[in-house]
Formats: sequence, structure tokens, C-alpha cells
Amino acid sequence: MDFGDVLEEWERSEREDNESSNAPAAKKGRRDSPDKDAESDIALNAAQKGLESRRLADAKPQAFLDLHGLTGEEAEAAIAAFIEEASRRGLEKVLVIHGKGLHSSGAPVLKKAARRALEAHPLAGRFGEAVRTEGGSGALWVIIKRRR
Repeated sequence: MDFGDVLEEWERSEREDNESSNAPAAKKGRRDSPDKDAESDIALNAAQKGLESRRLADAKPQAFLDLHGLTGEEAEAAIAAFIEEASRRGLEKVLVIHGKGLHSSGAPVLKKAARRALEAHPLAGRFGEAVRTEGGSGALWVIIKRRR
């Protein structure tokens, strides 16, 4: 079988597929290709999200919560209320100060409690260790998700 025979067989197969399909006449014989505009919109949205993410990461916290002196349970409740209030106020980035646990009797508990509370809260977005000038390993910055 030479190339001409292969091509004829392929065209015959395409005609049969089109005749047996329920597709509208305008679509028969047409191969769908990816929507290049949609792909570029997706890439643009991803780039915009990246810029927004960088802007928020570099932004100063707009409010802070100091957990010093609280128990783990009290801290988790305080964080939940703080995140809710920050969201209601339209804040984008906040700081949770849990301390380093240097003066705790026993093992430090607030850092773990803070992380647990943030991981569980639906309005708490990304979070991470604060920069040195904002508390370093004794504080966490938190991006507040927008309500939908």
C-alpha cells in the first residue's frame, strides 16, 4: 500500500464517520483544535495570579494577633475569630504572633496550635514564617482568602 492508498483509505474512513455521526453539518469533517485564545487567557490568568501572590507576599500585615499567655485551645479559638474579623474587614494579610516558646513550662504549644488553626480555617490561605523584623520564627503571616 503506497501513500496515495493510505490517504484514500483515511478519507473514506472520515466520510463514513461523518455520515454516521449526529454532528451538525457545519462540524462534519472538521477536526477540533485547541482554542488558542482560551489557552492564552489561562496563561494570562496564571501570570496575574502570580503577580498578585508576589504582591501579597511582599505586603506588610494589616493587623496582628498576639497569642502570648493563651493555652492551645484558647489560641485556636482566637485565631478563628481573628481570621473571620479580618475577612469581614476586607484585609488581605495578617500576622499571628505565637512566640518561640522560650518561656513555656514544658514544650512550646502555641506554634503548633496556630498552624493547626490556620490549616483548618477555610478563609486562611497561604501562610508562612514571618520575616525577622516581624517576629521571625515566633510569628506567622497569613493571606486571607476572599469570600465567594
